[in-house]
Amino acid sequence: MDMAVTSIVFLGGAIALGFWRKMNVGIISMGCAFLLGRLLLMPDKQILSGFDASLFVTLMGVTFLFSVLNENGTIKLLSSHIVQLIGSKAWLLPVTIFVVGYVLTAIGPGAIPMLAIMPAFAIPVARARGFNPLMLALIADFGVFAGRMSPITPEGILVRELINMAGVTAPLDTALIINQTLTGIVCAIVAFVYYKGYKVTANPSLATDGTEVSSSDASEITTHKCRLLPAFSKMQWFSFLALVAVVLLVVVFKCNVGLVSFVAAAVLLAFGAGDEAKAIKGVPWGVLIMVCGVGMLMKLVVVTGGIKLISSVLSLLMNEYTASMVMGLTGGIMSWFSSGLGVVFPTLIPVVGEVANMVGGSVSPVELASLVVIGGTFTGVSPFSTTGALILATIMAEKQSAAVAAEANKVTTSTAKNNHVFLSLLVWSVITLVILALLAICGVYRLFV
Repeated sequence: MDMAVTSIVFLGGAIALGFWRKMNVGIISMGCAFLLGRLLLMPDKQILSGFDASLFVTLMGVTFLFSVLNENGTIKLLSSHIVQLIGSKAWLLPVTIFVVGYVLTAIGPGAIPMLAIMPAFAIPVARARGFNPLMLALIADFGVFAGRMSPITPEGILVRELINMAGVTAPLDTALIINQTLTGIVCAIVAFVYYKGYKVTANPSLATDGTEVSSSDASEITTHKCRLLPAFSKMQWFSFLALVAVVLLVVVFKCNVGLVSFVAAAVLLAFGAGDEAKAIKGVPWGVLIMVCGVGMLMKLVVVTGGIKLISSVLSLLMNEYTASMVMGLTGGIMSWFSSGLGVVFPTLIPVVGEVANMVGGSVSPVELASLVVIGGTFTGVSPFSTTGALILATIMAEKQSAAVAAEANKVTTSTAKNNHVFLSLLVWSVITLVILALLAICGVYRLFV
């Protein structure tokens, strides 16, 4: 118990020190992981096992590919064309991003591959249209989260098997799908309002790529709706086809998105479709260190029982009226530090029948299972998780590439900016929990059971 508390103190101290001293939180977390591991009498090899090599490859592969695409102008031109298609209806862009994420996830591949793909599309489009990039990335992922409980997705199939194993025979498809979709919509609306997306309107003084134009050009844009965009060059068409190939290989053939991205980037560079040196500079190395360093410390928090400690405190609040909320909060907090699909769902869903019987009253095991899934899903925007890490890496990679393009030998993406986005994502993981709790307390999730 003492070590569980100690691990939580180490984690909080690492984050606080990083923001206070404007240092990379990942570097501090690695140091804290070493000290905490020594207190636990762990060998160095065991401490280092917390460094997630798979996540590192995924983050590096995706950001490197999009760095190449940014460097050769493909992403900027593609986003400008998308913005042009949206036209003057600015509100349509967040809706489109949400729906695309929802549909592409629900038709079969599930959330894991789409969580890597959707922010990479959403962020440059957001900048071109004048939206906050973090807002549109969050909305994209909320759409993905909302669609992940389709009966044909891998996680949808797993959750239904786990519920059946728990001895729950009540119909659950409607509750799972509607509750998941409703939560995604509410979270997306909150993000849209919080970042004042409603204030982004058609502006004739902006070109379709978001750059300022002269008053005479503005008049022309007003008349013709948009400025003519340049056509894709042969290399940009080649780059676009490579991007499409990556999406197909990940979605259809279930290939690892990081490895496939490396292959695509290597092919593009081999054919002269980018500058390798600039592309490497465009990778947000500080973010990769941050995410993987914090992951090392996270594993020790789990090993010492820090998660169990938090969950046990929450269980003290459980009764007929709060049971669903507490299950959702427990799943959400566990998901901060571990995989929803790999840890949260298999751990909590099998006990929903027992919990429902223990609490009694009107508590439904289907409702509890639904809350576990929602909690274990939507807090994934935390920078401690793969989803949040991908958002963080993509945003900073896009900024890094822009800086490299503007000044080849100077990288201006600062640790302070990294930390700011990190903190924003951490706050949003808390906001999703608050939304979940409010909807649960109001009995919204019970309506569809």
